[in-house]
Amino acid sequence: MAPPKKKATASPTPGPSTAAAPPAPNPVGEALYAWATENEDPGYVFSQQELLGAGIIPNADVNLLLPTVDYLVKKSLFRLHDRVGGGIGWELVDAEVAKNYHGLNRHERIVLQVIEGAKNSGMWTKQIQTKTNLHQNTVEKIYKALEGRSLIKQMKSVAHPQRKMFISATLTPSEDATGGSWFSEGVLDQGLIGTISDVIESYVSKNSWQEEVLEDYEESVSGQKRKRPADGFDDHGNDRVKVTKAVDSQNKIKAVRHQGSARSYKPFEPGYKGYPTLRDITRYITDVKVTASALPQNAIAQLLQVMVYDDRLFKLSRPAQNSELADDFDKNTVTMYRCFKKPLELIEQRSLAKRKMSPDEKIRLSAYRHEELEALGPGGASEVPCMRCPVFDICGTGGPVNAVTCKYFTEWYDNIEVADREKKSKERDKEKVDKGKGKEKELPPPNDGRGPSIEIEMELEPS
Repeated sequence: MAPPKKKATASPTPGPSTAAAPPAPNPVGEALYAWATENEDPGYVFSQQELLGAGIIPNADVNLLLPTVDYLVKKSLFRLHDRVGGGIGWELVDAEVAKNYHGLNRHERIVLQVIEGAKNSGMWTKQIQTKTNLHQNTVEKIYKALEGRSLIKQMKSVAHPQRKMFISATLTPSEDATGGSWFSEGVLDQGLIGTISDVIESYVSKNSWQEEVLEDYEESVSGQKRKRPADGFDDHGNDRVKVTKAVDSQNKIKAVRHQGSARSYKPFEPGYKGYPTLRDITRYITDVKVTASALPQNAIAQLLQVMVYDDRLFKLSRPAQNSELADDFDKNTVTMYRCFKKPLELIEQRSLAKRKMSPDEKIRLSAYRHEELEALGPGGASEVPCMRCPVFDICGTGGPVNAVTCKYFTEWYDNIEVADREKKSKERDKEKVDKGKGKEKELPPPNDGRGPSIEIEMELEPS
């Protein structure tokens, strides 16, 4: 009778897939690590002579040193490292960092060590695979295992946004990799930049102009009486309109006296030294808490430089006072910032930008026409029919007369477009004529420049 067949069992997978068992306690190794941490900081690479000279290894015996450092390497307290000038040394590892390696197999230890070696710059997955010489599938499994234990994390690089990169979970990526405070996950945060720019411009503007209060002022206005809309008339600056009923079909002008005050602004005297500095602006941004996280001063400095290039702010300088830190050490000066626009102008500008984004088509059209009028520049507004309109004072959004329904404005704007097209057409024709004249000038003169030709009649002798 044949013996029964034994049931086949799967043998364990060979290799370093399972975590290594913790090494047996080694008092000499613990004493050597305690001496190393007392004398040097983590990251220092010890030589063999330094460890033997510590007085921890009995009789400075190399045969006792090797198993001791091997014990510390297995506990991840020491790490093999190449020394400058040649030779092998042992890098000191912090005890808290060494705990991350507990329970990891050899391949996981190698990958984690390579990622930690890149520090806060992070490392590309292709570089990790090249350095570890591991198969891609193996490395991908190791990434998941290390992420599951919160030992590594993914990061985005501004220089290489398409690359998959990893960094130690305890580190913050460097500004060179992330782009700094104005980037979010490797993408420039335009919304944050726009918000902070507006806050800075408003703050600098309020500190760039002196506010005056005008008490009991008068205005002369004209127009027709009409019912006030629910949302009120549009105010243009400090203009307030009071309309009286027309008499004999003619507009009547009436002086209106206002009780109260109106805001007006004037510049400071020359040599004024109270304009905001970089430190003032940074402190203000921190105090108003525009963002959840505080913005560093160097990030604010970068944004201020951009605003200067965009002509939203301009720089001034003054001598540094007492213990104040100078921006220019050679000249011992501090940079100040001043705004071109007054606070009310900024409010009107942002209101116009908001109307341009309105879902109401009529409001958007009115806002764009308003912007076109502003772009005409000094003297250009005299051609606009608004300056000659008899009901200009009551023209506004929400009323019976406004820029959207104004037939005179539409007719004028169409005429401007026609005039522009005719002007461009004439310029093109002129260019063609000028080119033709240029070609004529290039032609050589008759008779190769020897003057006009002369015809000579010759008489032939009779034969």
